[in-house]
Amino acid sequence: MPTKKPSVLISGGGVAGPALAYWLARRGYAPVIVERAPGPRGDGYRIELSSSGTEALRRMGVLERARAEGGGPPAAELVAGPRDRRFTAPPVGTDTLAIRRDRLGRILHDRAADDTEYLFDDTVTALHQDAGGVDVEFAGRAPRRFDLVVGADGLHSTVRRLAFGGDTAEHTRFLGTNLAIFTVPNRFGMRDVMRFHVWPYRGCMITTFPGNAEVEGLFLIRSARPLDMRGLSGEERRRFLAKVYAGDGWQVPELLRAMRGAAVHFAPSLQVRMDSWSRGRVVLLGDAAYCPDPMTGQGSVMALLGAAALAGELDSAGGDHTRALPAYEAAVRPHTDAAQDMGCYSTGLIAPRAGRAGVRLREWAVGAALTGLRGAARAGVPLGSPPEPGDGFPLDRYAAVPG
Repeated sequence: MPTKKPSVLISGGGVAGPALAYWLARRGYAPVIVERAPGPRGDGYRIELSSSGTEALRRMGVLERARAEGGGPPAAELVAGPRDRRFTAPPVGTDTLAIRRDRLGRILHDRAADDTEYLFDDTVTALHQDAGGVDVEFAGRAPRRFDLVVGADGLHSTVRRLAFGGDTAEHTRFLGTNLAIFTVPNRFGMRDVMRFHVWPYRGCMITTFPGNAEVEGLFLIRSARPLDMRGLSGEERRRFLAKVYAGDGWQVPELLRAMRGAAVHFAPSLQVRMDSWSRGRVVLLGDAAYCPDPMTGQGSVMALLGAAALAGELDSAGGDHTRALPAYEAAVRPHTDAAQDMGCYSTGLIAPRAGRAGVRLREWAVGAALTGLRGAARAGVPLGSPPEPGDGFPLDRYAAVPG
């Protein structure tokens, strides 16, 4: 009689969940993904994957498709001072992949789907652990029992709340900024570029999507406490931003006009900080465990690396969660800590905690750095990828190259 495959419920069908399901299935597990949405998500902001992230995709056999649906990194352009002087540098890091998050999620879904059971339009409502497994209750289905439950359900993780207690605020750190992010048609004449302008305690960034048909607009605002915009309509949010950025000029008025009719995601900049990522047979993965903040650009990379490590450690431990889960955390945490350390720097770059004199000094420093990169490129000096938190991650231990 064939041995029953160990069952793993994964809550969340974004990036981390399908990546984990793929690696688990290759190791003889039976992954099940429960996803609140009725199908693969069709919306998403722009993300960049550094070399460790693209290598993880290569080992999953999907990098070629991801590159076809994405593109390379954009040039960087700082617009500085009252005269909007521009400092431009070419793209750095030839291995970097820029792609919409929903497209990456769809690619990973398709890769995992043949060996994964999907439960769409549902969510976990209760977890009951004992020595042999976890009984899981769902909002729209009969209860089921699993050997392991993984919370890959993002910043506001339901699994984290059920297993660890507390709401999102108890497990997060506010970085002192709030972001408004949205996608609009490219009426700015931009091609393969990321432009940003900063003012005291606020900033604005406009970045092209691969293909240049659309741009992603981002406003970043400093505040002592998180701004709660949940009760405001889209037009009320736009008016709030217009008031904050009144008189700032540059392309802000045009961007605010383009926002009309766009879906605007407004949220405080938060990091998830956990003393432990597991409790018994329940473990957290990706943003649910270690969200670094969207401004770092590291969330999806850390999700991909964490998925490979979690599946690999479960395999090495023969399914013994008491050994595998601490080993997974020990392997991944140094890299997620480094990614989170980038959070304050990233938000501080776009929304300086400084007055006008401090902003001018920062503009001078960043402008000089960009000018140096441009000069090096013109001189034929190779511009390699800058150090990233995922550098040195032992993918060879967890993710064999597909044969």
